Amino acid sequence: MDKNQLRKKFAQDWKKHYKVQFLEGKGFRRKQCEKCRSFFWTVDEDRGLCGDASCTGYDFIGKGTKHLGYVETWQEIEKYFRRTGHTSIKRYPVVSRWRDDLYFTNASIIDFQPYVVTGEVEPPANPLIVPQTSLRFKDVTNVGLTGAHYTCFVMFGQHAFNNNKTKQFYWKDEALMHDYNYLQKVIGVKAQDLTFKEDVWAGGGTFGPCIEYFAGGIELGNCVFMQFEDLGNGKYRELNTKVVDMGAGLERLAWYTNGTPTSYDVTYGPVLKKMAKNADLQIDKKLFTEYAKLAGRLNIDDVKNLHAEKERIAKHLGVSYDELYGNLERLQALYAVADHLKTILYTTTDGMLPSNSGGGYNLRMLLRRVFGFNDELKLNLNYAEIIRAHSAFLKNMDTTIAKGVPTTISLLQEEKQKFLKLKETSRKKLDAVIAGAKKGAKLEQKELVKLYESDGIPVEMVQEFAGKQGISVEVPDDFYGMIAKKNEKDKRKIKSGYNIEKFPKTRMLFYGDPYINEFAAKVVGVVGTAVVLDKTLFYPEAGGQAADIGELNSIEILDVQNESGVVLHHVKNASKFRRGMKVFGRIDVQRRLALMRHHTATHLLNAAARELLGQHIWQAGAQKDADKAHLDLTHYKRITDKELKVLEILVNERILANIPVKFHIMPRNKAEEKFGFRIYQGGFVPGKELRIVEIKGIDVQACGGTHVSNTGEIGFFKIIKREGVKDGVERITFAAGMPAIEYVQKRDELISKSAEVLGVPEQALLESTSRFFREWKGQRKNIQHLQEQLGEKELSTVEADSKGRIVKFLPETDAQQMLKMAQKMVELNPAATVILCESKGNLLVLCGSESVEKSDAVFKEILKKCGGVGGGNKKIARGKIKDVEKAKKIVMQ
Repeated sequence: MDKNQLRKKFAQDWKKHYKVQFLEGKGFRRKQCEKCRSFFWTVDEDRGLCGDASCTGYDFIGKGTKHLGYVETWQEIEKYFRRTGHTSIKRYPVVSRWRDDLYFTNASIIDFQPYVVTGEVEPPANPLIVPQTSLRFKDVTNVGLTGAHYTCFVMFGQHAFNNNKTKQFYWKDEALMHDYNYLQKVIGVKAQDLTFKEDVWAGGGTFGPCIEYFAGGIELGNCVFMQFEDLGNGKYRELNTKVVDMGAGLERLAWYTNGTPTSYDVTYGPVLKKMAKNADLQIDKKLFTEYAKLAGRLNIDDVKNLHAEKERIAKHLGVSYDELYGNLERLQALYAVADHLKTILYTTTDGMLPSNSGGGYNLRMLLRRVFGFNDELKLNLNYAEIIRAHSAFLKNMDTTIAKGVPTTISLLQEEKQKFLKLKETSRKKLDAVIAGAKKGAKLEQKELVKLYESDGIPVEMVQEFAGKQGISVEVPDDFYGMIAKKNEKDKRKIKSGYNIEKFPKTRMLFYGDPYINEFAAKVVGVVGTAVVLDKTLFYPEAGGQAADIGELNSIEILDVQNESGVVLHHVKNASKFRRGMKVFGRIDVQRRLALMRHHTATHLLNAAARELLGQHIWQAGAQKDADKAHLDLTHYKRITDKELKVLEILVNERILANIPVKFHIMPRNKAEEKFGFRIYQGGFVPGKELRIVEIKGIDVQACGGTHVSNTGEIGFFKIIKREGVKDGVERITFAAGMPAIEYVQKRDELISKSAEVLGVPEQALLESTSRFFREWKGQRKNIQHLQEQLGEKELSTVEADSKGRIVKFLPETDAQQMLKMAQKMVELNPAATVILCESKGNLLVLCGSESVEKSDAVFKEILKKCGGVGGGNKKIARGKIKDVEKAKKIVMQ
């Protein structure tokens, strides 16, 4: 059932879902909104509207209650809930690596999905509250506009988990009692101003009733009662664990206590004041306050034409559109910048960087908006100052972001340089696009989307370029909402296609002792080319570690895969095996040891990179083979050769320290509590229990790979190369153990042979090669100079034939020299068509400014008859032909 069906169904049975004894005891009665027709509860008998901003506007602005600061609001809320038996826990990271379907934490309940919500894992406390910093990008265009929207906000989560163990100890009455009490005692909401609105919630295969609460036109919270499991076809059942999921925006709660024109004024406090001062912003405060009361109507999800709605607001206030929005646009941009940079501070701290793909896509989009606002509206922003101010302002609420400040500032500098480079490289692209639109014409929405998605050009830059040439650019109201990618990863997993559900899960013997290389087992089935055993020593490919190989009853094993806990041993001849058969397996132990060394070395390198380069370093991918391995790291700029040397030393120092590698099987919640979320370096790890690999004092990860028992067994570590595999990700390829020694020996041999070829001692190799290179460059310049002199002499005798062509067949000549020669020929004779062909078949056809533009036709004729490839236009064409002699005959005819 979709939400509309659920609303109808729940409304028909409203007494079961929405009649709450506590609310009735406080005098709340059910009514229907005269405008939106939704049902709500109120103590005010004369109230006809539900209290949503779209129905009433922001009525609380200009009033205020307790005038609490942003951080102070949380502190007072926390005091109330702690006094009433709730445990306050610290926020989870904004990058949700414990989930495989999300990039970012977008609500407080995400902290406890899937395992706590399903009842498989105990919650960290019950009941609890959490100030969860959350990120959402679908409302990016609303940020700064409505006074209430954010990409980065704190969701105050109030949660309880009811199951067979706890029974139903905390449900609708308890949850709404505490919400009613804290709203009155902490926030200062009067009972007659408070409304509770009926709605439904659905997601992830579960659903239930929810009750939103409003005051003065603003939604202050939404209490979801996660109660049912959707079985499909309209069928459902009660969940084993029923969850109270109340989420309230801290920004809105603090806003209500102050009654300021926007929530941003409270949320950013001194940060915003400094920004406004630098921008030299002048605002009519009285007019702005009246405007702010109506700004809730500008939510792009609720209006079809944003510009028309803005005009209606201006008319309502009795001022012109330009008078109202002229300087207001700069203020709204400041609000958006404050929000966007706060998002970047959190994501950088928690290990997600701007890029052109994945979760980083939206982060780069935010920064492009920031840079565009600053340049276009001349806001005079100091990005580093804003980042430091955010951290200082939040220090009494969230100390974690302070460690991310230096990296964030450095990252912003790098991103700004990329943006400036983009502006430079985009000029030609934009000139071409704008040239295609006549003066007074409009650029279509699809063109704007293409410019952003294909070329990274923000719409503000398009407006700036187009405006200078008199071209109108109408930006869709929800442009950045359309552009923002969904924060969901692709859940699809490649499966073998075999029916493996009938098989029991395979016992993994390699976790008991990874050094054993022989075992006996029983065949439980054969599917395709794969043999399924009751137990195995063969490690299946997983976590970037290559599979073990070896033999099963002397038959070669080609590959090993794990599908839902069933290990598939792909063998050379599966017909030799049958169900119930006893088999003997032997793994390639030297290969296994090499993989173990490389995997443990990967953990050491990751830890060293984090120590050297910053806390923003996370594993973005890895591959461990027997001969070498690589580790992909999140980093916003190129890792230097100097840094690579330091990393190499750090890893080898830890190898020499002979540090024990310990393994623990722990409940997920206990592992997270003890070691933090750094354990998810390799991303999502399924299961309610985790296998923890700990290199004491160096690194701790949830990891299913095979490892050595102490770092000393790795022996030796050598970095082979670094490369940028994609934007924001650096790859370091390395070797450990014997492959590392072999790599060094090959390099030594190369150096030795190079010195021998040059006839110099090895210690003089660098000096000698440098001297030879300088001499070679000098000789090359001399040759080029002689070629130019010969060309000049040749040009003095050049004359066009009767067809207006200058045809020359040249000795071996580079392409640049050919082009220079042709250009000089057409300068001397603008009416000529120059045809040059050198001895290796390189062909150039160039038309002078006064000649008939026919180089493409001449060029194609030669290619067709002489065999070759190439391309060009009517002015110039280049290519390579196979038969130079035939070309001479054709051209000279």
